[in-house]
Formats: sequence, C-alpha cells, structure tokens
Amino acid sequence: MEFNSVRPAEDTMCLAHITDSHLLRRVEEFAETGECTICETESLMPRGHVVNVERVARVVADVASRSYDHEGFVVDNEQLSRPLQTDEVVATLLDGSVEPAAFDLVSGLTKQLVHQEQDWFEPFDEGYEAGVQFEWDDFEQSLKHESRLLTPTTSTRPKTAPEKNYAFVRSLLVFAEERAGLVRTLRRGTKLYRARTERDSRALEEKVRDSPARELGPAPAERVTAGRMNAQGVPMLYVALDAETACAEVASHSPYDEAVGGAFILQQTLRILDLTQVPPPRSVFDETHEEGDDRLRSLNFYKDRITRPVILDDNHPVDYVPSQMLTEAFRWWTNPSLDGIAFPSRVRKGGTNVVLFFGDPMWFEQQGRQSSRFTRFQRDNERGNQGPVFIIDPKTVRRYRVKRALTVERQ
Repeated sequence: MEFNSVRPAEDTMCLAHITDSHLLRRVEEFAETGECTICETESLMPRGHVVNVERVARVVADVASRSYDHEGFVVDNEQLSRPLQTDEVVATLLDGSVEPAAFDLVSGLTKQLVHQEQDWFEPFDEGYEAGVQFEWDDFEQSLKHESRLLTPTTSTRPKTAPEKNYAFVRSLLVFAEERAGLVRTLRRGTKLYRARTERDSRALEEKVRDSPARELGPAPAERVTAGRMNAQGVPMLYVALDAETACAEVASHSPYDEAVGGAFILQQTLRILDLTQVPPPRSVFDETHEEGDDRLRSLNFYKDRITRPVILDDNHPVDYVPSQMLTEAFRWWTNPSLDGIAFPSRVRKGGTNVVLFFGDPMWFEQQGRQSSRFTRFQRDNERGNQGPVFIIDPKTVRRYRVKRALTVERQ
C-alpha cells in the first residue's frame, strides 16, 4: 500500500475527534502537542493532544487491505461484485469512528493518503458467502421476494431458498439459546407498562380505569396491523419496563401531548430473549476475533430492524417480513420456549421495550375480577396454570404529560 508523503506538522487532528476506542488505541502512542488543522478548518474548539492524519490513514489502509480485495467475484469473465472507490471504502471504515463534525474532512484527507487506483470489492467466499452482511441481506431478499417458507435441508448443504432461510434462522436460534446472558427471567411481581394516546386524555383515562385489561391490552386480532415483530392479524403485547418509556413510544407516532398508562403485574415467571445484552458490533479496528462474533453481528442486524420506527402508511409490510419471521422462530422453535423479547428503545435513551407472545384476552385480568371457569380451563390447558399471566390494578392508571425536544447536531 502506497502513501503520499505528509509532513508531520501538516494535517493533524485532535485525538478527541476519534470516537472509536480501538482506532484511538492504535494511534495515540504517536500523539503530541500541536495545533489541530481539523479544528482550524472547521472552526471547532481544539481539545488536547493531536496526531498526524497519516497515522490514521495507515491504520485505515491496513484494515482496508484485510477487509476488501481487488479481485471481486468473476464468473465467465464477468465481474458480479460492485466495484468500490477508495473514498467509499475509507468513508465506510471511518463511519462511526470519527465525530460527525470532523468526519467529512478526516475522511477526505485520509482518502488522499491511501493511494490506490484499483477498484475495491467486498470479498466473496463461496463457503461463507461474503460474511454476515451478505448473509443477512440474502436472507432478507429471499424472504421478501422468493419464499416465506423455512424448510430443513435434505442434503449436506442447503440449496433452495426455503432451505437457506431455515439454516440461517436455526443458526441464530442455537446461538441465542447457548450464548450466556441473552436469556433472562421476568419474575412474578414485575411491573410492565403500557400506554395509549387519544385527543381527549381525560375521557381516555376514565375509560381505561373502568376496564384497564381490555383498554390497555393487545388490540383484537382483526384490528392488529403489521409491525416489525408481528404479522398483520397476530396480536402481541408490547410493553416497557418503565412508564416513561411506554409513554414515549406511543407519543413518538402521535400528535397528542398527553398519554394514559398503567402497569401490568406479572403473575407467572416469564422467559425472554434480552437483546439489550447483545454487545454492539465489533469495531473494524479491533484486531481480536472471538468465536460467535458473526452470530452476534446477525443478532445486531435483527435488533436494528425491530427497533426501527414502524411506518404507518401501509406501503411497507414486506419490509417487516424478515424480522417477523425471526420473531416467530424465537417464539415457536426455542426449547424451553421463550415468552418474549426485550429490546432497547430508540425514542428514550436507556429505556427497554418488551414484546410478549400473549395476544389473547384470556391471559389478562383486572384486579378483583376473576375470569370465567372456561377461561381458567383454557389457561391450564396451555400453560398448566389456571391463573392469569397479567393483572392490572386500576389504581396504576394515570395520565402523563409528554414533552418533546428537538436536538440538532452538526454533521
């Protein structure tokens, strides 16, 4: 890999501009006292020691040489992989590793130093098919446009779309079940919060207090729309671990400034997959590699998909199919079975949402109102327990004021 020469006194940057700890570790030994040309150009406030941008470029070039190749995937003299330019590769590697205010300039300077006239290609490994990103993209495209089936393979290697879908899902399930720390227990007595918004919040509060289990429980099956984790017509219970997160979630797609929420109190222990414990994707600048990293990346893709905002225009249901299918697999194929999935909130920092696989009204009771004998029989038949899974106390129902804040960050 060749570099244009750069004088040590030119094109320096504050270490504080580097947000990736692994990239920082690889260049900080070369830091020195000096002026930051990034801060000077972008009118930023200098912060501490600086490092020559050439040091950053050398690390980026090293990672690029190991993450990409110049061959691509050629069949019958035809290049099937999309060629990438050096600026694309550099920008991809530095994305999320340099603070936004300095990103464009650092990326541009680094690209000039990584002197490479050849095209770059994401590597293609016939056995692994270009890594987890390709594998996930292939899974999404297959479910959206080829087949919704998941079929065990009848040969040594999956060939058809349903067989590949099945193999991918099973690999994730096995990993999630065996990986320590991803399955947790919600104990009896745990409070789970759910909220609603309407124009007249006082009237809604009275209605919910009168019948909280019905008004705050899942919508009837015939009214359930498609979501990131449930198909249309398949009700599930979306809750949060605190009232503020529950209100923030419903307010994020509502014009109203008040929400009515209440607490469902667990009457039985539930077993859930906790995606809040999935580590963030491993940095491209991290030189270590642990067994299971690839499966963790796949779970991160899944977590990303289910936390994206649901688009309420009825034009995107096909986009939800991959995450819906994985959710169904976690629901029905795990042994012992899972009762739900916890995932981080995108609208309230630190908040946790939980989707629970309970959509039938028989699982819910209002405190002091016992269900019918037939309902108790149904519960016992399905879970070996006549009691409800959730009880809601009307005393927990209250109105919350929603305060919205707009934050603007320089890019």
